[in-house]
Amino acid sequence: MAIDTTQEWVLLIHQLPPTPTNLRVRTWRKLQRLGAITLKNSVYVLPFNEKTYEDFQWLKQEIESAGGEATLLRAGVVEGTADKEIISVFCQARDEEYLKLAAEFEGLVGGIREQKRGGHLTDARVSSYEAELDKLHNELERLIAIDFFNASGRSTATAAFHSCQKALRVSQNRNRKLAESVRGEDATLTLKKYQGRRWFTRRNLFIDRLASIWLIKRFIDRHPRFYFVSEGEMVTGGIGFDMVGAEFTHDGEDCTFETLIKQFGLNQDVGLRAIAEIVHDIDLKDNKFNRLEAAGFSATIRGLANMLKNDNKLMRQGILLFDGLYALLRQQDGGATEPKGREKRGRQVRQPKKRSGT
Repeated sequence: MAIDTTQEWVLLIHQLPPTPTNLRVRTWRKLQRLGAITLKNSVYVLPFNEKTYEDFQWLKQEIESAGGEATLLRAGVVEGTADKEIISVFCQARDEEYLKLAAEFEGLVGGIREQKRGGHLTDARVSSYEAELDKLHNELERLIAIDFFNASGRSTATAAFHSCQKALRVSQNRNRKLAESVRGEDATLTLKKYQGRRWFTRRNLFIDRLASIWLIKRFIDRHPRFYFVSEGEMVTGGIGFDMVGAEFTHDGEDCTFETLIKQFGLNQDVGLRAIAEIVHDIDLKDNKFNRLEAAGFSATIRGLANMLKNDNKLMRQGILLFDGLYALLRQQDGGATEPKGREKRGRQVRQPKKRSGT
């Protein structure tokens, strides 16, 4: 591994008071979440950048407000320890966490396959597995964010996630047949049928659900009402999206947003197609379109979600974000024409052909 000779470090040296008794545990947990490693008792280190320095500053303030003492040092060299040794400790710490997480992904795959072989893979179980996968995926993203030196275990954990995701999609596709049959063999959707409807999806909104809400509100339903439910919940007379067995959800390699623009005939709008590529790359993390905007937009959405902690507030802010993104992307394209969905909301929309084997 090539070592950057310009590597700088930020060190936190602290001394905690005997009370409050839970301060030591809180501080230790926070240090773990930040990805810090210990060089010796009460001396913790992170690679220096603006974010890690700010993280340590907040922790220093918390320690001091509780009656403890804390000092921050920025250094190009840590006396008695070579950069290579410190980096090795960082990588070892992340590898141990990646290994544990990969095992959890593999256990989830095993559970899905076992339930499928036994014929017990109900919608409720698929929904439960989906929630668990989301939880594990969030943990993977957290580890990647503090994997400062690209530990070797990252590829193993990421591969385990994709394997688990694939196994779950197979199960979702099996249940999707049911939802498609409800729409009828020869159904012709019209936007008139989707006005003033109740739309429901899972709580804890993120990119695909937020994008879909914006699309529904701006291009499909003039007066939608949105409901955010727990796994397995339904809304009477409502239209589900981005959920297992929902009327509109992932379809093959498409995320829910892509499914919606195709089923409602909106994929001729270059602005929507560009947003679909960004949403796809963030949601499915397969870099299919390799959109440069994906990382920044994902960080913005995640930051809003962490700050607001309320789906209704996040929905309102998310709609504004997508308005801005859509306007920008259309402008970059030289000005796309107004989407047909806005010109004639009552027109008929093509029903996509069913895929064999799904």
